[in-house]
Amino acid sequence: TKSKVDAAREKFKQVTQNLIDEANISLQYFESHYEKFTTSLQASPVEKKKEIGQREEWIEEMNLQMERVQSTLGHLIKGPAHKAKTKIEEKKEKVEKKKSGARKLLTRLLFGWVMIFGFLAIINSGHIYVCALVAFLQILTFRELANVRYKQFKARYVPMFRTIQWGWFFTAMFYVYSDGLQGFFKGLSPEYARSIAPFHDFMSFSLYAAMFCITVVSFKKGFYKYQMKQLAWTFITVFMIVFQMKFAIENIKAGMFWFLLPCSLVICNDCMAYFCGKAFGKKLIKYPFMRLSPNKTWEGFIGAYLFTCIFAFVYPLVLVKSKWLICSFAELEKDPTAISCSVDKVFLPELYDIPSALVGFVGAEQVRMLPVQMHSVLLGMFASLVAPFGGFFASAIKRAYDIKDFDALIPGHGGIMDRMDCQFIMAMCTGVHYTTFIHPKVACRC
Repeated sequence: TKSKVDAAREKFKQVTQNLIDEANISLQYFESHYEKFTTSLQASPVEKKKEIGQREEWIEEMNLQMERVQSTLGHLIKGPAHKAKTKIEEKKEKVEKKKSGARKLLTRLLFGWVMIFGFLAIINSGHIYVCALVAFLQILTFRELANVRYKQFKARYVPMFRTIQWGWFFTAMFYVYSDGLQGFFKGLSPEYARSIAPFHDFMSFSLYAAMFCITVVSFKKGFYKYQMKQLAWTFITVFMIVFQMKFAIENIKAGMFWFLLPCSLVICNDCMAYFCGKAFGKKLIKYPFMRLSPNKTWEGFIGAYLFTCIFAFVYPLVLVKSKWLICSFAELEKDPTAISCSVDKVFLPELYDIPSALVGFVGAEQVRMLPVQMHSVLLGMFASLVAPFGGFFASAIKRAYDIKDFDALIPGHGGIMDRMDCQFIMAMCTGVHYTTFIHPKVACRC
């Protein structure tokens, strides 16, 4: 009845008040003993010795009272009220997590589209601007990776710490770009290109020799191991950022198509892995996918593979409509409008025989398509199966140094390295594929 519930309520309030009063009494008791204890310690050495037993007694009483309070608290925590409070807090946390996830997704999508439109605007500006973009991204990425192992308290004692790191980076950049951009210089100033071409290797080697000597001279006693580790890290990052992206410049020279295609395949794979993982992650396959990236799932990986291969087959049909995209830089130098550009045979449709086992399923013995579509599918497979390991490698770095993102430069995405981790090896793969299967290099007649 209501009267019994009211009586229980009043009793509970009284008991709760008594508990609060007892807690205050316990606190006062503890504080009183603490005050006596500290006063006793300030007494003369003779009095201190006399009061040793008293102090021990006070400590014992303080500990006993603390145990009683902790025991009471333990019983309360095990009660239904505390469990109900915990459930409410968990529900609030889940709601906040969903809201936070939605905000992050919207921010990610918004700035994702901003990056895509900015990227397309730079591509539309021309080959030189795209090369400048690649170089700028390389600089930002090196900065992020160099900061990963930067320890200010050690770096300030090491002479020319930052100078040496950036010196090696720009030495590698000079070697790669001065060689790769000679084709561009020929179009701008043929005489200048001819005058510097014979000295390219000599200037690159001179920079290398100078950096080698400066690095050795900078070694300082007590910091040898730290400097060696930093030097090894610098060389690894230089290889990842500079020498892999050397192929990106060659891809741009071969035609904007060969730069835009691999970039788009990686972006497609990344997006599809995210959405497939969100929709089906850990529902079909419970076994963990990759310990380095616990948020990655088999469903996301397999779904991204299928969608990327479909995208890779269809996307070239869109790109080949623009002759400006499929023409090489050498062709565009002669005719910037691309009207007289000679179209490569991989962009011209051909008839392909369907295997007899699939004729009944397809309903035709031959199919007409572009050769570049098959090349694109192969690149799409690489973008799905191998390129993601660039992301896993980046995850390993972040886990090793206990960081969430490499930077906070792009809201919702992190740093440049967080977006470029798969692009490095993808650009390299495209360059190797182009010079092996599309336009093989001529064997040396030595």
